[in-house]
Amino acid sequence: MSKMADNTNELIEILKSQIEVENAALEEITKAEENAEETAVRLVYLDVRLDTVKHIKFLEGVIETLGSTPCDLWMAKVSRYVDRLKLERTLRSVKSKEQKMASLAQQATQMMKDPIGGFLLEHLHTDEMRHDQDMEKVIRIVQQLPLQSKKGQKGTDIKCEQ
Repeated sequence: MSKMADNTNELIEILKSQIEVENAALEEITKAEENAEETAVRLVYLDVRLDTVKHIKFLEGVIETLGSTPCDLWMAKVSRYVDRLKLERTLRSVKSKEQKMASLAQQATQMMKDPIGGFLLEHLHTDEMRHDQDMEKVIRIVQQLPLQSKKGQKGTDIKCEQ
């Protein structure tokens, strides 16, 4: 087994451990949310719960990416290229909506008198601003990824599942 494979396996094990911790946190947060009676408290739990679910799905996707060997036939390359163009267009469209959402959240924050509500709205505003920045970064990173995932191999060298 190569050093690269060892590192990948070790990374996958770390990510699986992280998923276990996230799942334990999710269970705890879900129970707390179900037992909370105050709306503001439930909203805090909801925010944390949804973030935790997102983290779990994200980590599972990273593991899937690390564990799969992409097919490199011509159509697979074309598909990756088209997917990247669609991703860029979609994220640019969503970015404009994120900017509007951030603006509305900021307006609402300024009007909110309740401290917990204000905190949650400010958190929402910060999230929307971060999403806008993150989407631009993701677009740049994806544009730079090679279409052929295994350097030095021809598409015909990689067998595709039928």
